Amino acid sequence: MLSSDRNTLELLALLDAHGIRELVLCPGSRNAGIVHSALNCGKFNCHQLTDERSAGFYAIGLAQATGKPSAIIVTSGSALANLYPAACEAYYQEIPVIFISADRPAEWIGQMDGQTMVQQGALGPMVPSVTLPQGNKNPWHTNRLINETILECTHRTYKPVHINIPVCEPIYDFDTEQLPEVRKIERIAGIYDNRGILLEKAKSCKRSILLVGQLPASIANTLDTTKPGMTIVAENLSNLNPTDYINSYTIDWDRMAPLDIVITIGGHLTDKRMKEWMRRNPPRQHWHISEDGRIADLFCCQTLAIESTVQDFFSMAPVLGASIKLPTKEATPSRVLDQLFRKLPANAIVHLANSTSVRTAQLSHVSATVCCNRGINGIEGSMSTAVGYAAANPDKPVFLVIGDLSFFYDQNALWNTNLPANLHIMLINNGGGAIFDTLPLPDDNCSRRFIQGKHHTNAKAVAEEYGIRYLNGETEIHDFIASTNTVILEINE
Repeated sequence: MLSSDRNTLELLALLDAHGIRELVLCPGSRNAGIVHSALNCGKFNCHQLTDERSAGFYAIGLAQATGKPSAIIVTSGSALANLYPAACEAYYQEIPVIFISADRPAEWIGQMDGQTMVQQGALGPMVPSVTLPQGNKNPWHTNRLINETILECTHRTYKPVHINIPVCEPIYDFDTEQLPEVRKIERIAGIYDNRGILLEKAKSCKRSILLVGQLPASIANTLDTTKPGMTIVAENLSNLNPTDYINSYTIDWDRMAPLDIVITIGGHLTDKRMKEWMRRNPPRQHWHISEDGRIADLFCCQTLAIESTVQDFFSMAPVLGASIKLPTKEATPSRVLDQLFRKLPANAIVHLANSTSVRTAQLSHVSATVCCNRGINGIEGSMSTAVGYAAANPDKPVFLVIGDLSFFYDQNALWNTNLPANLHIMLINNGGGAIFDTLPLPDDNCSRRFIQGKHHTNAKAVAEEYGIRYLNGETEIHDFIASTNTVILEINE
């Protein structure tokens, strides 16, 4: 029988799934469940060594001889520190060794309990190190972390990695007959060399979509999306030609049938309904395309990381699946944003602040290049970014759509002696964070005031302070667009 500890079972099952066969086992109590399960699951060639320092180099020898990663498992405390010399050697010799340490529960670290020390990162900055969530309360998270770390061992160059497992009492419960079925995430490098593999994976999949996140216009403009092939779902942050894709916000996700493959490209997606639907109804396969082959497990079901440029993948996408019909619904765009976007000059650049501004804009047709700070998605810095962009592109009119909290939070962006004349700021002022109106907040006016950042501020005094032209109301949109000087148009809702 094997250990009852889910982290132990997940780790050993994924070592097996990734083809790791050579395990070096060192004695100890905290790692006893891992050692016992490794010996009795019938999946590994197990080697016994007592001295951890010697055992680390023994694992290097196994990896050298086989050309594949080996793993070494030690107990908690200073046992891990004894692996440091071998970890350094493996790093500089580029040898794939997986260092695995059992650990004491986090609450006992530094509390004068036996064999406890900080084990995360103990093998130094050269060795990627991860500590698994204690108690495996979120199996998806544990699975992703182990997959990521094992894949990192052989990504681009060989390197040592470290997996740290907090083991809670009882240590010696053995009630499991075999290793569980687990999700293995794979990584492949290059589209053309792996064309046959991808076609085989897609062969039996009838319902597939290509889901495109935020892309720089410089990349989006190079993509040919007019060929017949997979259905493309995107938002205006993708900067694709709107006639080439279905806007995610117009899809009726409640009527969507399950998907076989979802392929994701680009950066962040704003559609929360879509993300929630994907997590409730995971596709059979999720492939993510990126130049660095990263794991981006947005829907908790990623199966493949493909190391490729967006352009190379788009050239192959048409043969991976046929177009499918998706259920859609009528979207009601913002009247004022629709007016703005329909009247923009041909060479205009649109900057969207985060929160309500970026989400509301998804309901409108935007033919201009769209930019937005979706790396972390915070409200700070949206106006500063637009000011910098406008300063670097004086020949292009730059239009920033921003909410009141973002505007007043970042008003120092206007504290600039060289404000670009091509900057147009549309401020949607609804007296607080409108995004919170969509959330089930307590029915308590005091709480809502604090949570939503309620206020009675307007931008007129700010504009006067910095010598900026100020307009107010929808009727001023024409003058706002035509302005040849820095201008703020405030829309009160």
